[in-house]
Parts: sequence; C-alpha cells; structure tokens
Amino acid sequence: MAKHIQTTGDLEVKKSEAIVKARYKLSPLAIKFISVIISNLKRSDDINEEYVLKVKDFKELTGQKTKRIYELIDEALNDLLRNPLTIPLGDEKNSILKANWVSGAVYNEGEVRFMIYPKLRPFLLEVKEKFLKYKLENILPLKSSYVIRLYEILKDWFELNNRYGNKTEKIISVDEFREVLEIPRSYQYSSHIKKLILKKAQSEFETYTDIVFDFEEIKSGRKITHLKFLIKPNPKKVKPKPKLQTQTGMNYKKDDFKTWRKELLKKKDLILKIDNQIFEIQDGLLARDGKLLDKEEAWKAWKFLFKNKDKISLLNRDELEKEKVEQIKYDILKAFKGKLLKAIPVKIKGEIEYINAYVVGIKDFKDLDKFTAVLKSGKKFFEMRTSLNDLNNFLKT
Repeated sequence: MAKHIQTTGDLEVKKSEAIVKARYKLSPLAIKFISVIISNLKRSDDINEEYVLKVKDFKELTGQKTKRIYELIDEALNDLLRNPLTIPLGDEKNSILKANWVSGAVYNEGEVRFMIYPKLRPFLLEVKEKFLKYKLENILPLKSSYVIRLYEILKDWFELNNRYGNKTEKIISVDEFREVLEIPRSYQYSSHIKKLILKKAQSEFETYTDIVFDFEEIKSGRKITHLKFLIKPNPKKVKPKPKLQTQTGMNYKKDDFKTWRKELLKKKDLILKIDNQIFEIQDGLLARDGKLLDKEEAWKAWKFLFKNKDKISLLNRDELEKEKVEQIKYDILKAFKGKLLKAIPVKIKGEIEYINAYVVGIKDFKDLDKFTAVLKSGKKFFEMRTSLNDLNNFLKT
C-alpha cells in the first residue's frame, strides 16, 4: 500500500551529514520537492515503499500560483532523475556513491508516485547520529538553489558547534565553498558569489529562516582566499518556547549546578530529550533510554544535561511512547533483514498456502504480540497479523 505524503503540520527535514555535504545540483523546486518527501520518511518504511504526493497539496505548500505547476513538477522530476548526488563514503578505499534521489516516477494530473532510491535509505531513513534536522518551513520561501544549500550547510555548522559548546563560526576556502555549492568557475567572486549568493542569502535568511549570518573576507595579498562565517539564531524567528528552567518552575543562578539538579529531582516522572537521547527521573534516580544509570554514569549524565540545559525539551508520555514504538519497529526490521522465514501460511485466492518470505515492513503496531508484518515472496507482497514470537518460530522452521 502506498504511503501518502503529508504537507501540513510541523514537518521536519532530517538528513545525514553525508547528504548535507554531498555534491549535487538541483533546481529550487526539485530541492523543495525532495525535502517534502524526506520530512515524511520513517525508519519503519518498507525498503520498496511507494510514496504518493498530491499535486494540489504540493502547489499550496510551496506557494506556486502558476498554472504551469505540472510542467514545473515534470522539470523537477527530470532534475531528480538526471542529476545524481555524489557522496564520499569515508571508508579506507575512499569510495564514492553516485545515486539518484528517486528510482522512477509516475505522475498524472492529480498526483505523483515514486520510490526513494534504495542506496540512499541509510542516509535518510536509518540515521541515528551525525545528522542535520530543521523545520521544512525554513527553506520553502527561499528562491535560489544556492541559498537553500547554503542554509543547510550553515545550519549544520551551527548545530554542530552548539552541540559541543563551541563558537558558531566557520572558516572555509573560497575554492571549497565553490565545490560544496557547485558554483561554476565562470562565476566571479565579487559580482556573482558575494552579490548574488551571500548578500541575497543574508537578506532571505533574515526574513524567512531561523538562523542569520555575517561573513568576513580573508585575503592572501590582494586575493580573497577564505570566508569566515559567523552564524547565530535569527532573533526575529526565535519562538519564545519555554526553557527547562521555566517549564519546571525553577529559579537558579546560571552556574548553580547543585540547585538545578536538586530542583529537577523533586519532579515526578520528568522526561527530558536532548539530541536522540531520552532521560527520565524515576524516584530520584536517572535513567537513559529506559536503563537506570549507576552512580558514576548518572553523574556524567547530569553534567552533560546541565552543560546543554538550553537544548533540552520536555516530552509527555504519549510523545515518548510514539518514539519508542518507532524504535521497536525499526529494531524488528533490522533483526529480520535478509533472513528467510519459512512455511508461512497465507491465504491466496481463498486457499491457505505455505510460502517462504522476507520481512520488509512493519505496520499497525500495538505491541510485540500484535502487529502486521509486510512480507515479500519473489515479486509478490503479503500482509500477516503476527507477533515477534511467531516470526522467530518461522525463522527456525
């Protein structure tokens, strides 16, 4: 069953840093098209998942008022199919992956159907560390491919620096800057790069995105050889979301670690999330990702939380349970990936037949004893209501 792409709500784009740093050149609409798709991807999606995007929804989301929307989508799809990414894999052999964003597409006057290129799955659906995440709304108003790419790169630098408490600044050579953004050599620095990319980006960032930047030109003699970027949150876009101190009703000095920790320990069933880690306070003890920490581990964790207290967000139980379910579905898929299940009873044309198949998807998850497994046998797909115990039994048959 195809998965329909949602274009409403608080959508977030999540990419591995390898994708952020990859070399590719797409039109602004093509970047927005694939970004909408990425904002809907889940780790539990089948490797052969088909996605469906309503043209009307995409038109409204991107603010396209032209009647040429189908022509523009056709151009965007051509872009995605003809212009592959170049991704350095960072292994000992210096391997490089070249891949298209999508593997084929079918479209008509109402919708577009397509699949994500399978080799990109580890960089988009299975990312657990070293990734960039931002609100989709930040790039939708941006008018240039260069400006969108620059936003992602600066946002990545900004989040990385904040993660480790460093200054939000980055120095990059002009040559490397050209390579990262795929800027033609025919573009002169002053008339093209500075005026049409950097200055334009500064203006659009200030109006539309959650970060702003200044830049300094570093010269070797008379030649500008490097750029120094100074990146910070956009004060016009910073939402007054309550920080941990306000949410928990705490008042303490900036560096008063003991008071901060003491006040937190008074709270019951407090759930804290930072990056991909979940911390819970249970009867005065600290747990991380569901596991109680010993004294030494807990002390290190408290220090980490205090250092990054402004980045902590609070979750309610429902939100936490949803995240846990997604993780369990992912773990099940990972455990059975590539393993053949034998003698599975399925109903085909009203008759029970026994097939051998692979698990390629998990859906309708209730708990480990009640979920639907999507199975693939040859070129055919089947769905079976099952449990983890049953799957293990089919594996042993």
